[in-house]
Amino acid sequence: MPRLQEVGRADGVEAVLAALAVDGAVIVRDFLDPEVHRRFRADMEAHASGHRSGSVADNAMVQKFWGQRTTRFTRLAHRSAAFVGILTDPYYLSVVDEVLLPHASDYWMNTGQMMIIGPGEAAQWIHRDAENWPALCRPDGFEVTLSCMFAISDFTAEVGATRVVPGSHLWDDYRRKAEPSEICQAVMPAGSGMIYTGRVLHSGGANTTADEFRYGLHLSYVLGWLTPEEAGPLGADWNDVRHLSERAQRLLGWRCSGSDDRYAARLWTVDYEDVPIGLSLD
Repeated sequence: MPRLQEVGRADGVEAVLAALAVDGAVIVRDFLDPEVHRRFRADMEAHASGHRSGSVADNAMVQKFWGQRTTRFTRLAHRSAAFVGILTDPYYLSVVDEVLLPHASDYWMNTGQMMIIGPGEAAQWIHRDAENWPALCRPDGFEVTLSCMFAISDFTAEVGATRVVPGSHLWDDYRRKAEPSEICQAVMPAGSGMIYTGRVLHSGGANTTADEFRYGLHLSYVLGWLTPEEAGPLGADWNDVRHLSERAQRLLGWRCSGSDDRYAARLWTVDYEDVPIGLSLD
């Protein structure tokens, strides 16, 4: 049975990058600041009671992927001030810079999504996140998205710790199915996080407990010239973000993408101006 490498924040960004190159995923111990973690967890527990499990989408594949006993919700910048500290964590963003900026002038949040796996939930099917952009998800391609699954509660095998196939981002054939002996789980204590690439195989695990919930935060970034999963500005309005830094606003979709001094081209504009200017918000 394979096992993911583990590093600490003190080991630096290079340790994360080295593990990602080999395995496509790595556990970072003590990732979250304890006070940020405490406040964010309290906010998420308060909001979770207002959301149902499963999806009402008229799409059987979406319902299967979502999970019948899994609660998902986004709009986290609107729901928790503590989330912004996670979104702009300099350690995490330094890793994202190294992975994504060789392929774009900038990036933005793909999604900040709570994934709360309830008792009795089956394991999700193994997949690659980069499959959202199928033309770019191939063995000879490059990384278009980078994610972290933060353990907001303890991730044990029994509550559904994320399943991973280390090294699958390096496979020559992405049609190949993972063998059970190639799959491990990201078992880690609350406050830790598993950073993983868009091309490594993974999935939510099965929750075999009778009464425990697995609170996980999926926070991912995507190249600025690609459409993200989450419609950020529709979930957090200007009043939610006007006090934030320009970088936080850009990550949430409230600033244009492509702000590179070498080029005139910009994406996600209003009257070809940056969003707050085009909307007369500044």
